[in-house]
Amino acid sequence: MLNYFLSKIKLRFFKKIFFLLYEAGFVPPPRFVVWDCTRKCNLNCEHCGAKKEKYSTELTTKQVKSLVRNLADYKVKYFVITGGEPLLRKDLFEIFAFAKEKGLKTGLATNGFFINADNSKIIAKIFNSVQISLDGPQETHNKIRRNKKAFQKAIESINLLQKNNCRQIAVSSVITPSNIGDLPKLSKIVKDLGIDIWKISSVMPIGNAGKNKNLYLSEKDFLEFLNFVKNNKERLKIKLGENLGFLGKYDKKARSEAFFCPVGFLTCCVGVNGNVRGCPEQPDNQYFKEGNILKKSFREIWEEGFKKYRNKEFLKDKNCQKCKFQNNCNGGCWVMKLDNINCPTRQYHLQ
Repeated sequence: MLNYFLSKIKLRFFKKIFFLLYEAGFVPPPRFVVWDCTRKCNLNCEHCGAKKEKYSTELTTKQVKSLVRNLADYKVKYFVITGGEPLLRKDLFEIFAFAKEKGLKTGLATNGFFINADNSKIIAKIFNSVQISLDGPQETHNKIRRNKKAFQKAIESINLLQKNNCRQIAVSSVITPSNIGDLPKLSKIVKDLGIDIWKISSVMPIGNAGKNKNLYLSEKDFLEFLNFVKNNKERLKIKLGENLGFLGKYDKKARSEAFFCPVGFLTCCVGVNGNVRGCPEQPDNQYFKEGNILKKSFREIWEEGFKKYRNKEFLKDKNCQKCKFQNNCNGGCWVMKLDNINCPTRQYHLQ
């Protein structure tokens, strides 16, 4: 609980400084930049938020290296890769070895399917953190991932990374009605594996998940989930995903740090074709697009874009205007607004 309140004080201070600088015409560089590198994937997970857009081209090795140079010169600290499945890019290790040379800290989000005895040594060396997807015990995980080898591959990849002294290993789990009953079994697996961080999030209304409303938790399930997190967050090193939004009276109980969506303040995402948007979960469309790194410098896009977040456009929502949590929430998750889903505080009556 102490960490939560300390983080709340730090967050309040950060926002005050950011807006003072912003009003004076200066925007600090982002801390994290995520590269959504490909739409190719070997799996077809039922809850996947990565829409299968057809891109004629992905960014080339040369173009990504140019981006890396720009990020390093701009003093960005972290460069993280996601997808699709990042390990399907043949130039992945070349690009991230280059990013390390330029002084960037690096992260990889993967389903673990293509990690093997040989490349696990390289991955452990060039990435500061690796996140592996794991949504339940074997039968559940394989069903969700629609592949009978998915669980075995995920566990093997974690063991290989540990053997090669990977600096930080995280497990990422998406909770739906089909696996919420497996949380006790999954928590034992995570505990036995000795994972550094267990990141848990909910379904986003995009991609495969956008077609299936049965993947959303009921109020009863959501409260059961929050109580599980509250009772296990320290023991299992649980970190709730930002897409869950501000959780009203449960926020300080379920989170180790105060909720804050960092889009436009600390982070953004460079997409498959060079379009810059807030985060990987946001669709690649005109509403979320802030610019393209092939037409404009990353720095220009960051400093001139993201006005909807920095100008608090969420306050156009009448419910947000009168909400007592507006300073804590800041509009919550912008992707969730796409489907007109109420914020968790209203939807699940967490006032």
